[in-house]
Amino acid sequence: MLLAALFLACSSDPPPPGAELRVISLSPALTRTLLALEAADRVVGVDSYSQRIPGMEHTPALGGLFAPDLERAVELRPTLVLAVTTAQQQPFLDRLRARGVRVETFDGTGLYDVLRSYRRVGALVGREQAGEALANRVERELESLARAAPPARPSVAIVIEIEPLYVVGAGSFVHDLIRAAGGDNAFGDLAAPYPQVSLEALAERAPDVLLDTTFDPGEMASAGERSRAHWSRFAWVRRVEVLPQGLLTLPGPDLAEAARLLRARIRP
Repeated sequence: MLLAALFLACSSDPPPPGAELRVISLSPALTRTLLALEAADRVVGVDSYSQRIPGMEHTPALGGLFAPDLERAVELRPTLVLAVTTAQQQPFLDRLRARGVRVETFDGTGLYDVLRSYRRVGALVGREQAGEALANRVERELESLARAAPPARPSVAIVIEIEPLYVVGAGSFVHDLIRAAGGDNAFGDLAAPYPQVSLEALAERAPDVLLDTTFDPGEMASAGERSRAHWSRFAWVRRVEVLPQGLLTLPGPDLAEAARLLRARIRP
């Protein structure tokens, strides 16, 4: 599940003038933000998912999000490690701190938190103005999309896992993307960012649009047919749309583009 890629900013002291900055990024969202800030030249290591991002293919990978290679990390001589706050990563991060490596963790899911993270990542890697510009641009674009949305809002349920069933709740920045795209979150009354719900609860809400985001990008050629075959078994399903896994739930620098794609699915 991609929930571990979501984050909130902490402190943000800039690097000392003239200091060599060697960054390890252990989150695809953080890595994408670094690329958007034109700070890829400062990155010396990433997680294996980040290595698949265009521009990061030749950057050394430390393994998965929850099991990075400590020895490999130390060999890369990082001066700054950016990571999400998870119980699985905590022992690894503690060992790096014990070796004198600066570790900055991010945890959170709200839209304001994601926008603030752009600013903080920029400050941490000496790209403070770029971080500020990115946050301002994304905020303006989302506000513009929201203003252009028609008054009538179809109800939308975004499914991020099927078994067990997880959906987007009010605590996630994706809730704000639904609003910007002109929809109304069918589970907007649930405070959790990604609550687990029953199929009965989904049936009771009977959303106008059910958006299935459970398919990997490589499966998208057949995703629509397979998703509709699954959901068409239920009489209460009105319309099914699909988007690739992670496209909406990864809090990288492309939130406005994600909202535009979401709008195209909500109002085809």
